[in-house]
Amino acid sequence: MDLKKEVLFLEPDAADSFSLKGIRIEQLLPKKACRQFSAYRVKMQPHQVKKTSYHKIGEELYYVLEGSGTAILGEKQYVLSKGCFFRVPPNTLHQFTTENDPLDLLNFHSPPVFSDHDTYFQD
Repeated sequence: MDLKKEVLFLEPDAADSFSLKGIRIEQLLPKKACRQFSAYRVKMQPHQVKKTSYHKIGEELYYVLEGSGTAILGEKQYVLSKGCFFRVPPNTLHQFTTENDPLDLLNFHSPPVFSDHDTYFQD
């Protein structure tokens, strides 16, 4: 069976999850099912920082599901709140920070990006 050609339906909280640099990530599309894009849910707790990273090839789309925080995208800072949507082009440094509230983000990449493929962290 080629998962890239199959319908995929996930029940709430059914996605595989992992921790990347201390941030909880749910992989909504299994790696074997990713053809044109990858999909994640990023869950940050209060007082967390998602370290500065970038992708050489992948373009990202984010949608804030819940919570609040701050994003540094390139050289500009943005306030994040429920309903915000933003695009991060390839080679753009990005970092997220939370204060007293958690932050829950829906995240898509095209072409697919994984923790071991086209993800680079700035020291």
